[in-house]
Formats: sequence, C-alpha cells, structure tokens
Amino acid sequence: MMIAMPSRTTHGVLGAQDPTRRAPVQSRSRQRLEDILEVTARLVDEIGPDNVTTTVIADQLGISVGSIYAYFRDRAAIFDEIIARAIAEHDKLIVAAHDRMIDLPWIDASVAVIDTIVEIYRTDPGFVCLWFSRHLSTGMLEAMRLSDEVQAQVGLDRLTVRGLRLDTVSPMDTMRMYVGLIDKGLDLAFRLDPRGNESMIEETKQVVRQYVAPFINPLPSTDEC
Repeated sequence: MMIAMPSRTTHGVLGAQDPTRRAPVQSRSRQRLEDILEVTARLVDEIGPDNVTTTVIADQLGISVGSIYAYFRDRAAIFDEIIARAIAEHDKLIVAAHDRMIDLPWIDASVAVIDTIVEIYRTDPGFVCLWFSRHLSTGMLEAMRLSDEVQAQVGLDRLTVRGLRLDTVSPMDTMRMYVGLIDKGLDLAFRLDPRGNESMIEETKQVVRQYVAPFINPLPSTDEC
C-alpha cells in the first residue's frame, strides 16, 4: 500500500478538517496529546471503534472530557489523526525496507516489501480496525489517494535510479495500477482475516509480479538516444 509519501502531505489532508483545536507548545501539552492518541488506538483494538467515546478515553486517562476537547473537536478528529500519523509512519518504515533491499532486483524488492506492509498492519494499534470500520472519513480516503499517487511516482523514480523503465503507453498509469493491486490485495487479505489471510497475501505478490515484471526493461543507452 505505502511506498513513500511525505508525512506533511498526509497530515495536511486530514489536518484541513482541523483535527486539533490547538497545537501543543509545552512538553506537558504535547505529552497529553500523545497520550490521547495512544490510548484511543489501544481502545479501538480492544473494544472496537463504535464503543470508543471521548468519555471512555477520558476515563482511561483519568482526565475530564473537556481536556480532550481542548485538543480535538470530537472523536472523529482523534480517529483521523491516528490514521494520518499511521500513514506517515508506515511510509518511513517502507522506505527503509526498500533501502535495505537495494541489492535485490527492483521487482523482487517491491514484492518483498509487501511483507513489511503486512507486519505493519499486524502491529499498528488501531490502524487496521479503523481502516475497515464505518468511521473511515473522507479525509482518510483522500489521504490514502494522495499517498497512492506519490507511491506511483516514487516507484517510477526507483526504476530510473536503477537504470530501468516501464515499456508501456503510460508508465505512470501502469504504476498506479501496480499500487492499486497491492492496496486491493491486502484489503482483501485483512478483511478475510484480521491477521491477514496468508493465501491472499501470497496471491497479491504473484499478481503484482506478473503484472509489472514483463514491462521492466533497461533504459536506453546514451548511444541509442
């Protein structure tokens, strides 16, 4: 799903909805904000997002509900911020995974990174549960759409750095489809099984490999230009 995306872009989409009422300045306030997000993410996994209210969050933290509203306008804004931060953090981890596999052929590295994405889904508190819930907001969807667009461009850039290209009518559209196949494959895997259906994960790897690998060729040499 996520190959690379500047965190400010994702946060900007959700931030446009004013998820926080004030930006914490003091360390104590910043910690309170982090505590709200951490506790909410944990509760989402433990009792489901439908049962997570600002009252429940406040009780867990031992603070008043009003203290939460000093940072977030409502529960939906907290959920949006959890997703925004998760996407940004996922991007960093996946970029690092690609960098570790620089010696592998591009397609092998890209397919192997799917395992990194799966592990993130399995270990990130609240993310998958919110992503597959009715609480998925238009802001969350727009953030992922923008992320996918950047992913496609980054995929092409990584090919170029390796001296490769996609021999298709529209390489960018080919990469958009490639990213979309990963998105959909893992979407199905985690809808079938909260831990990720292993068969569907392997099927996703095979599909994306078979789709894009035939189009990968070396860039033309300078003499050919």
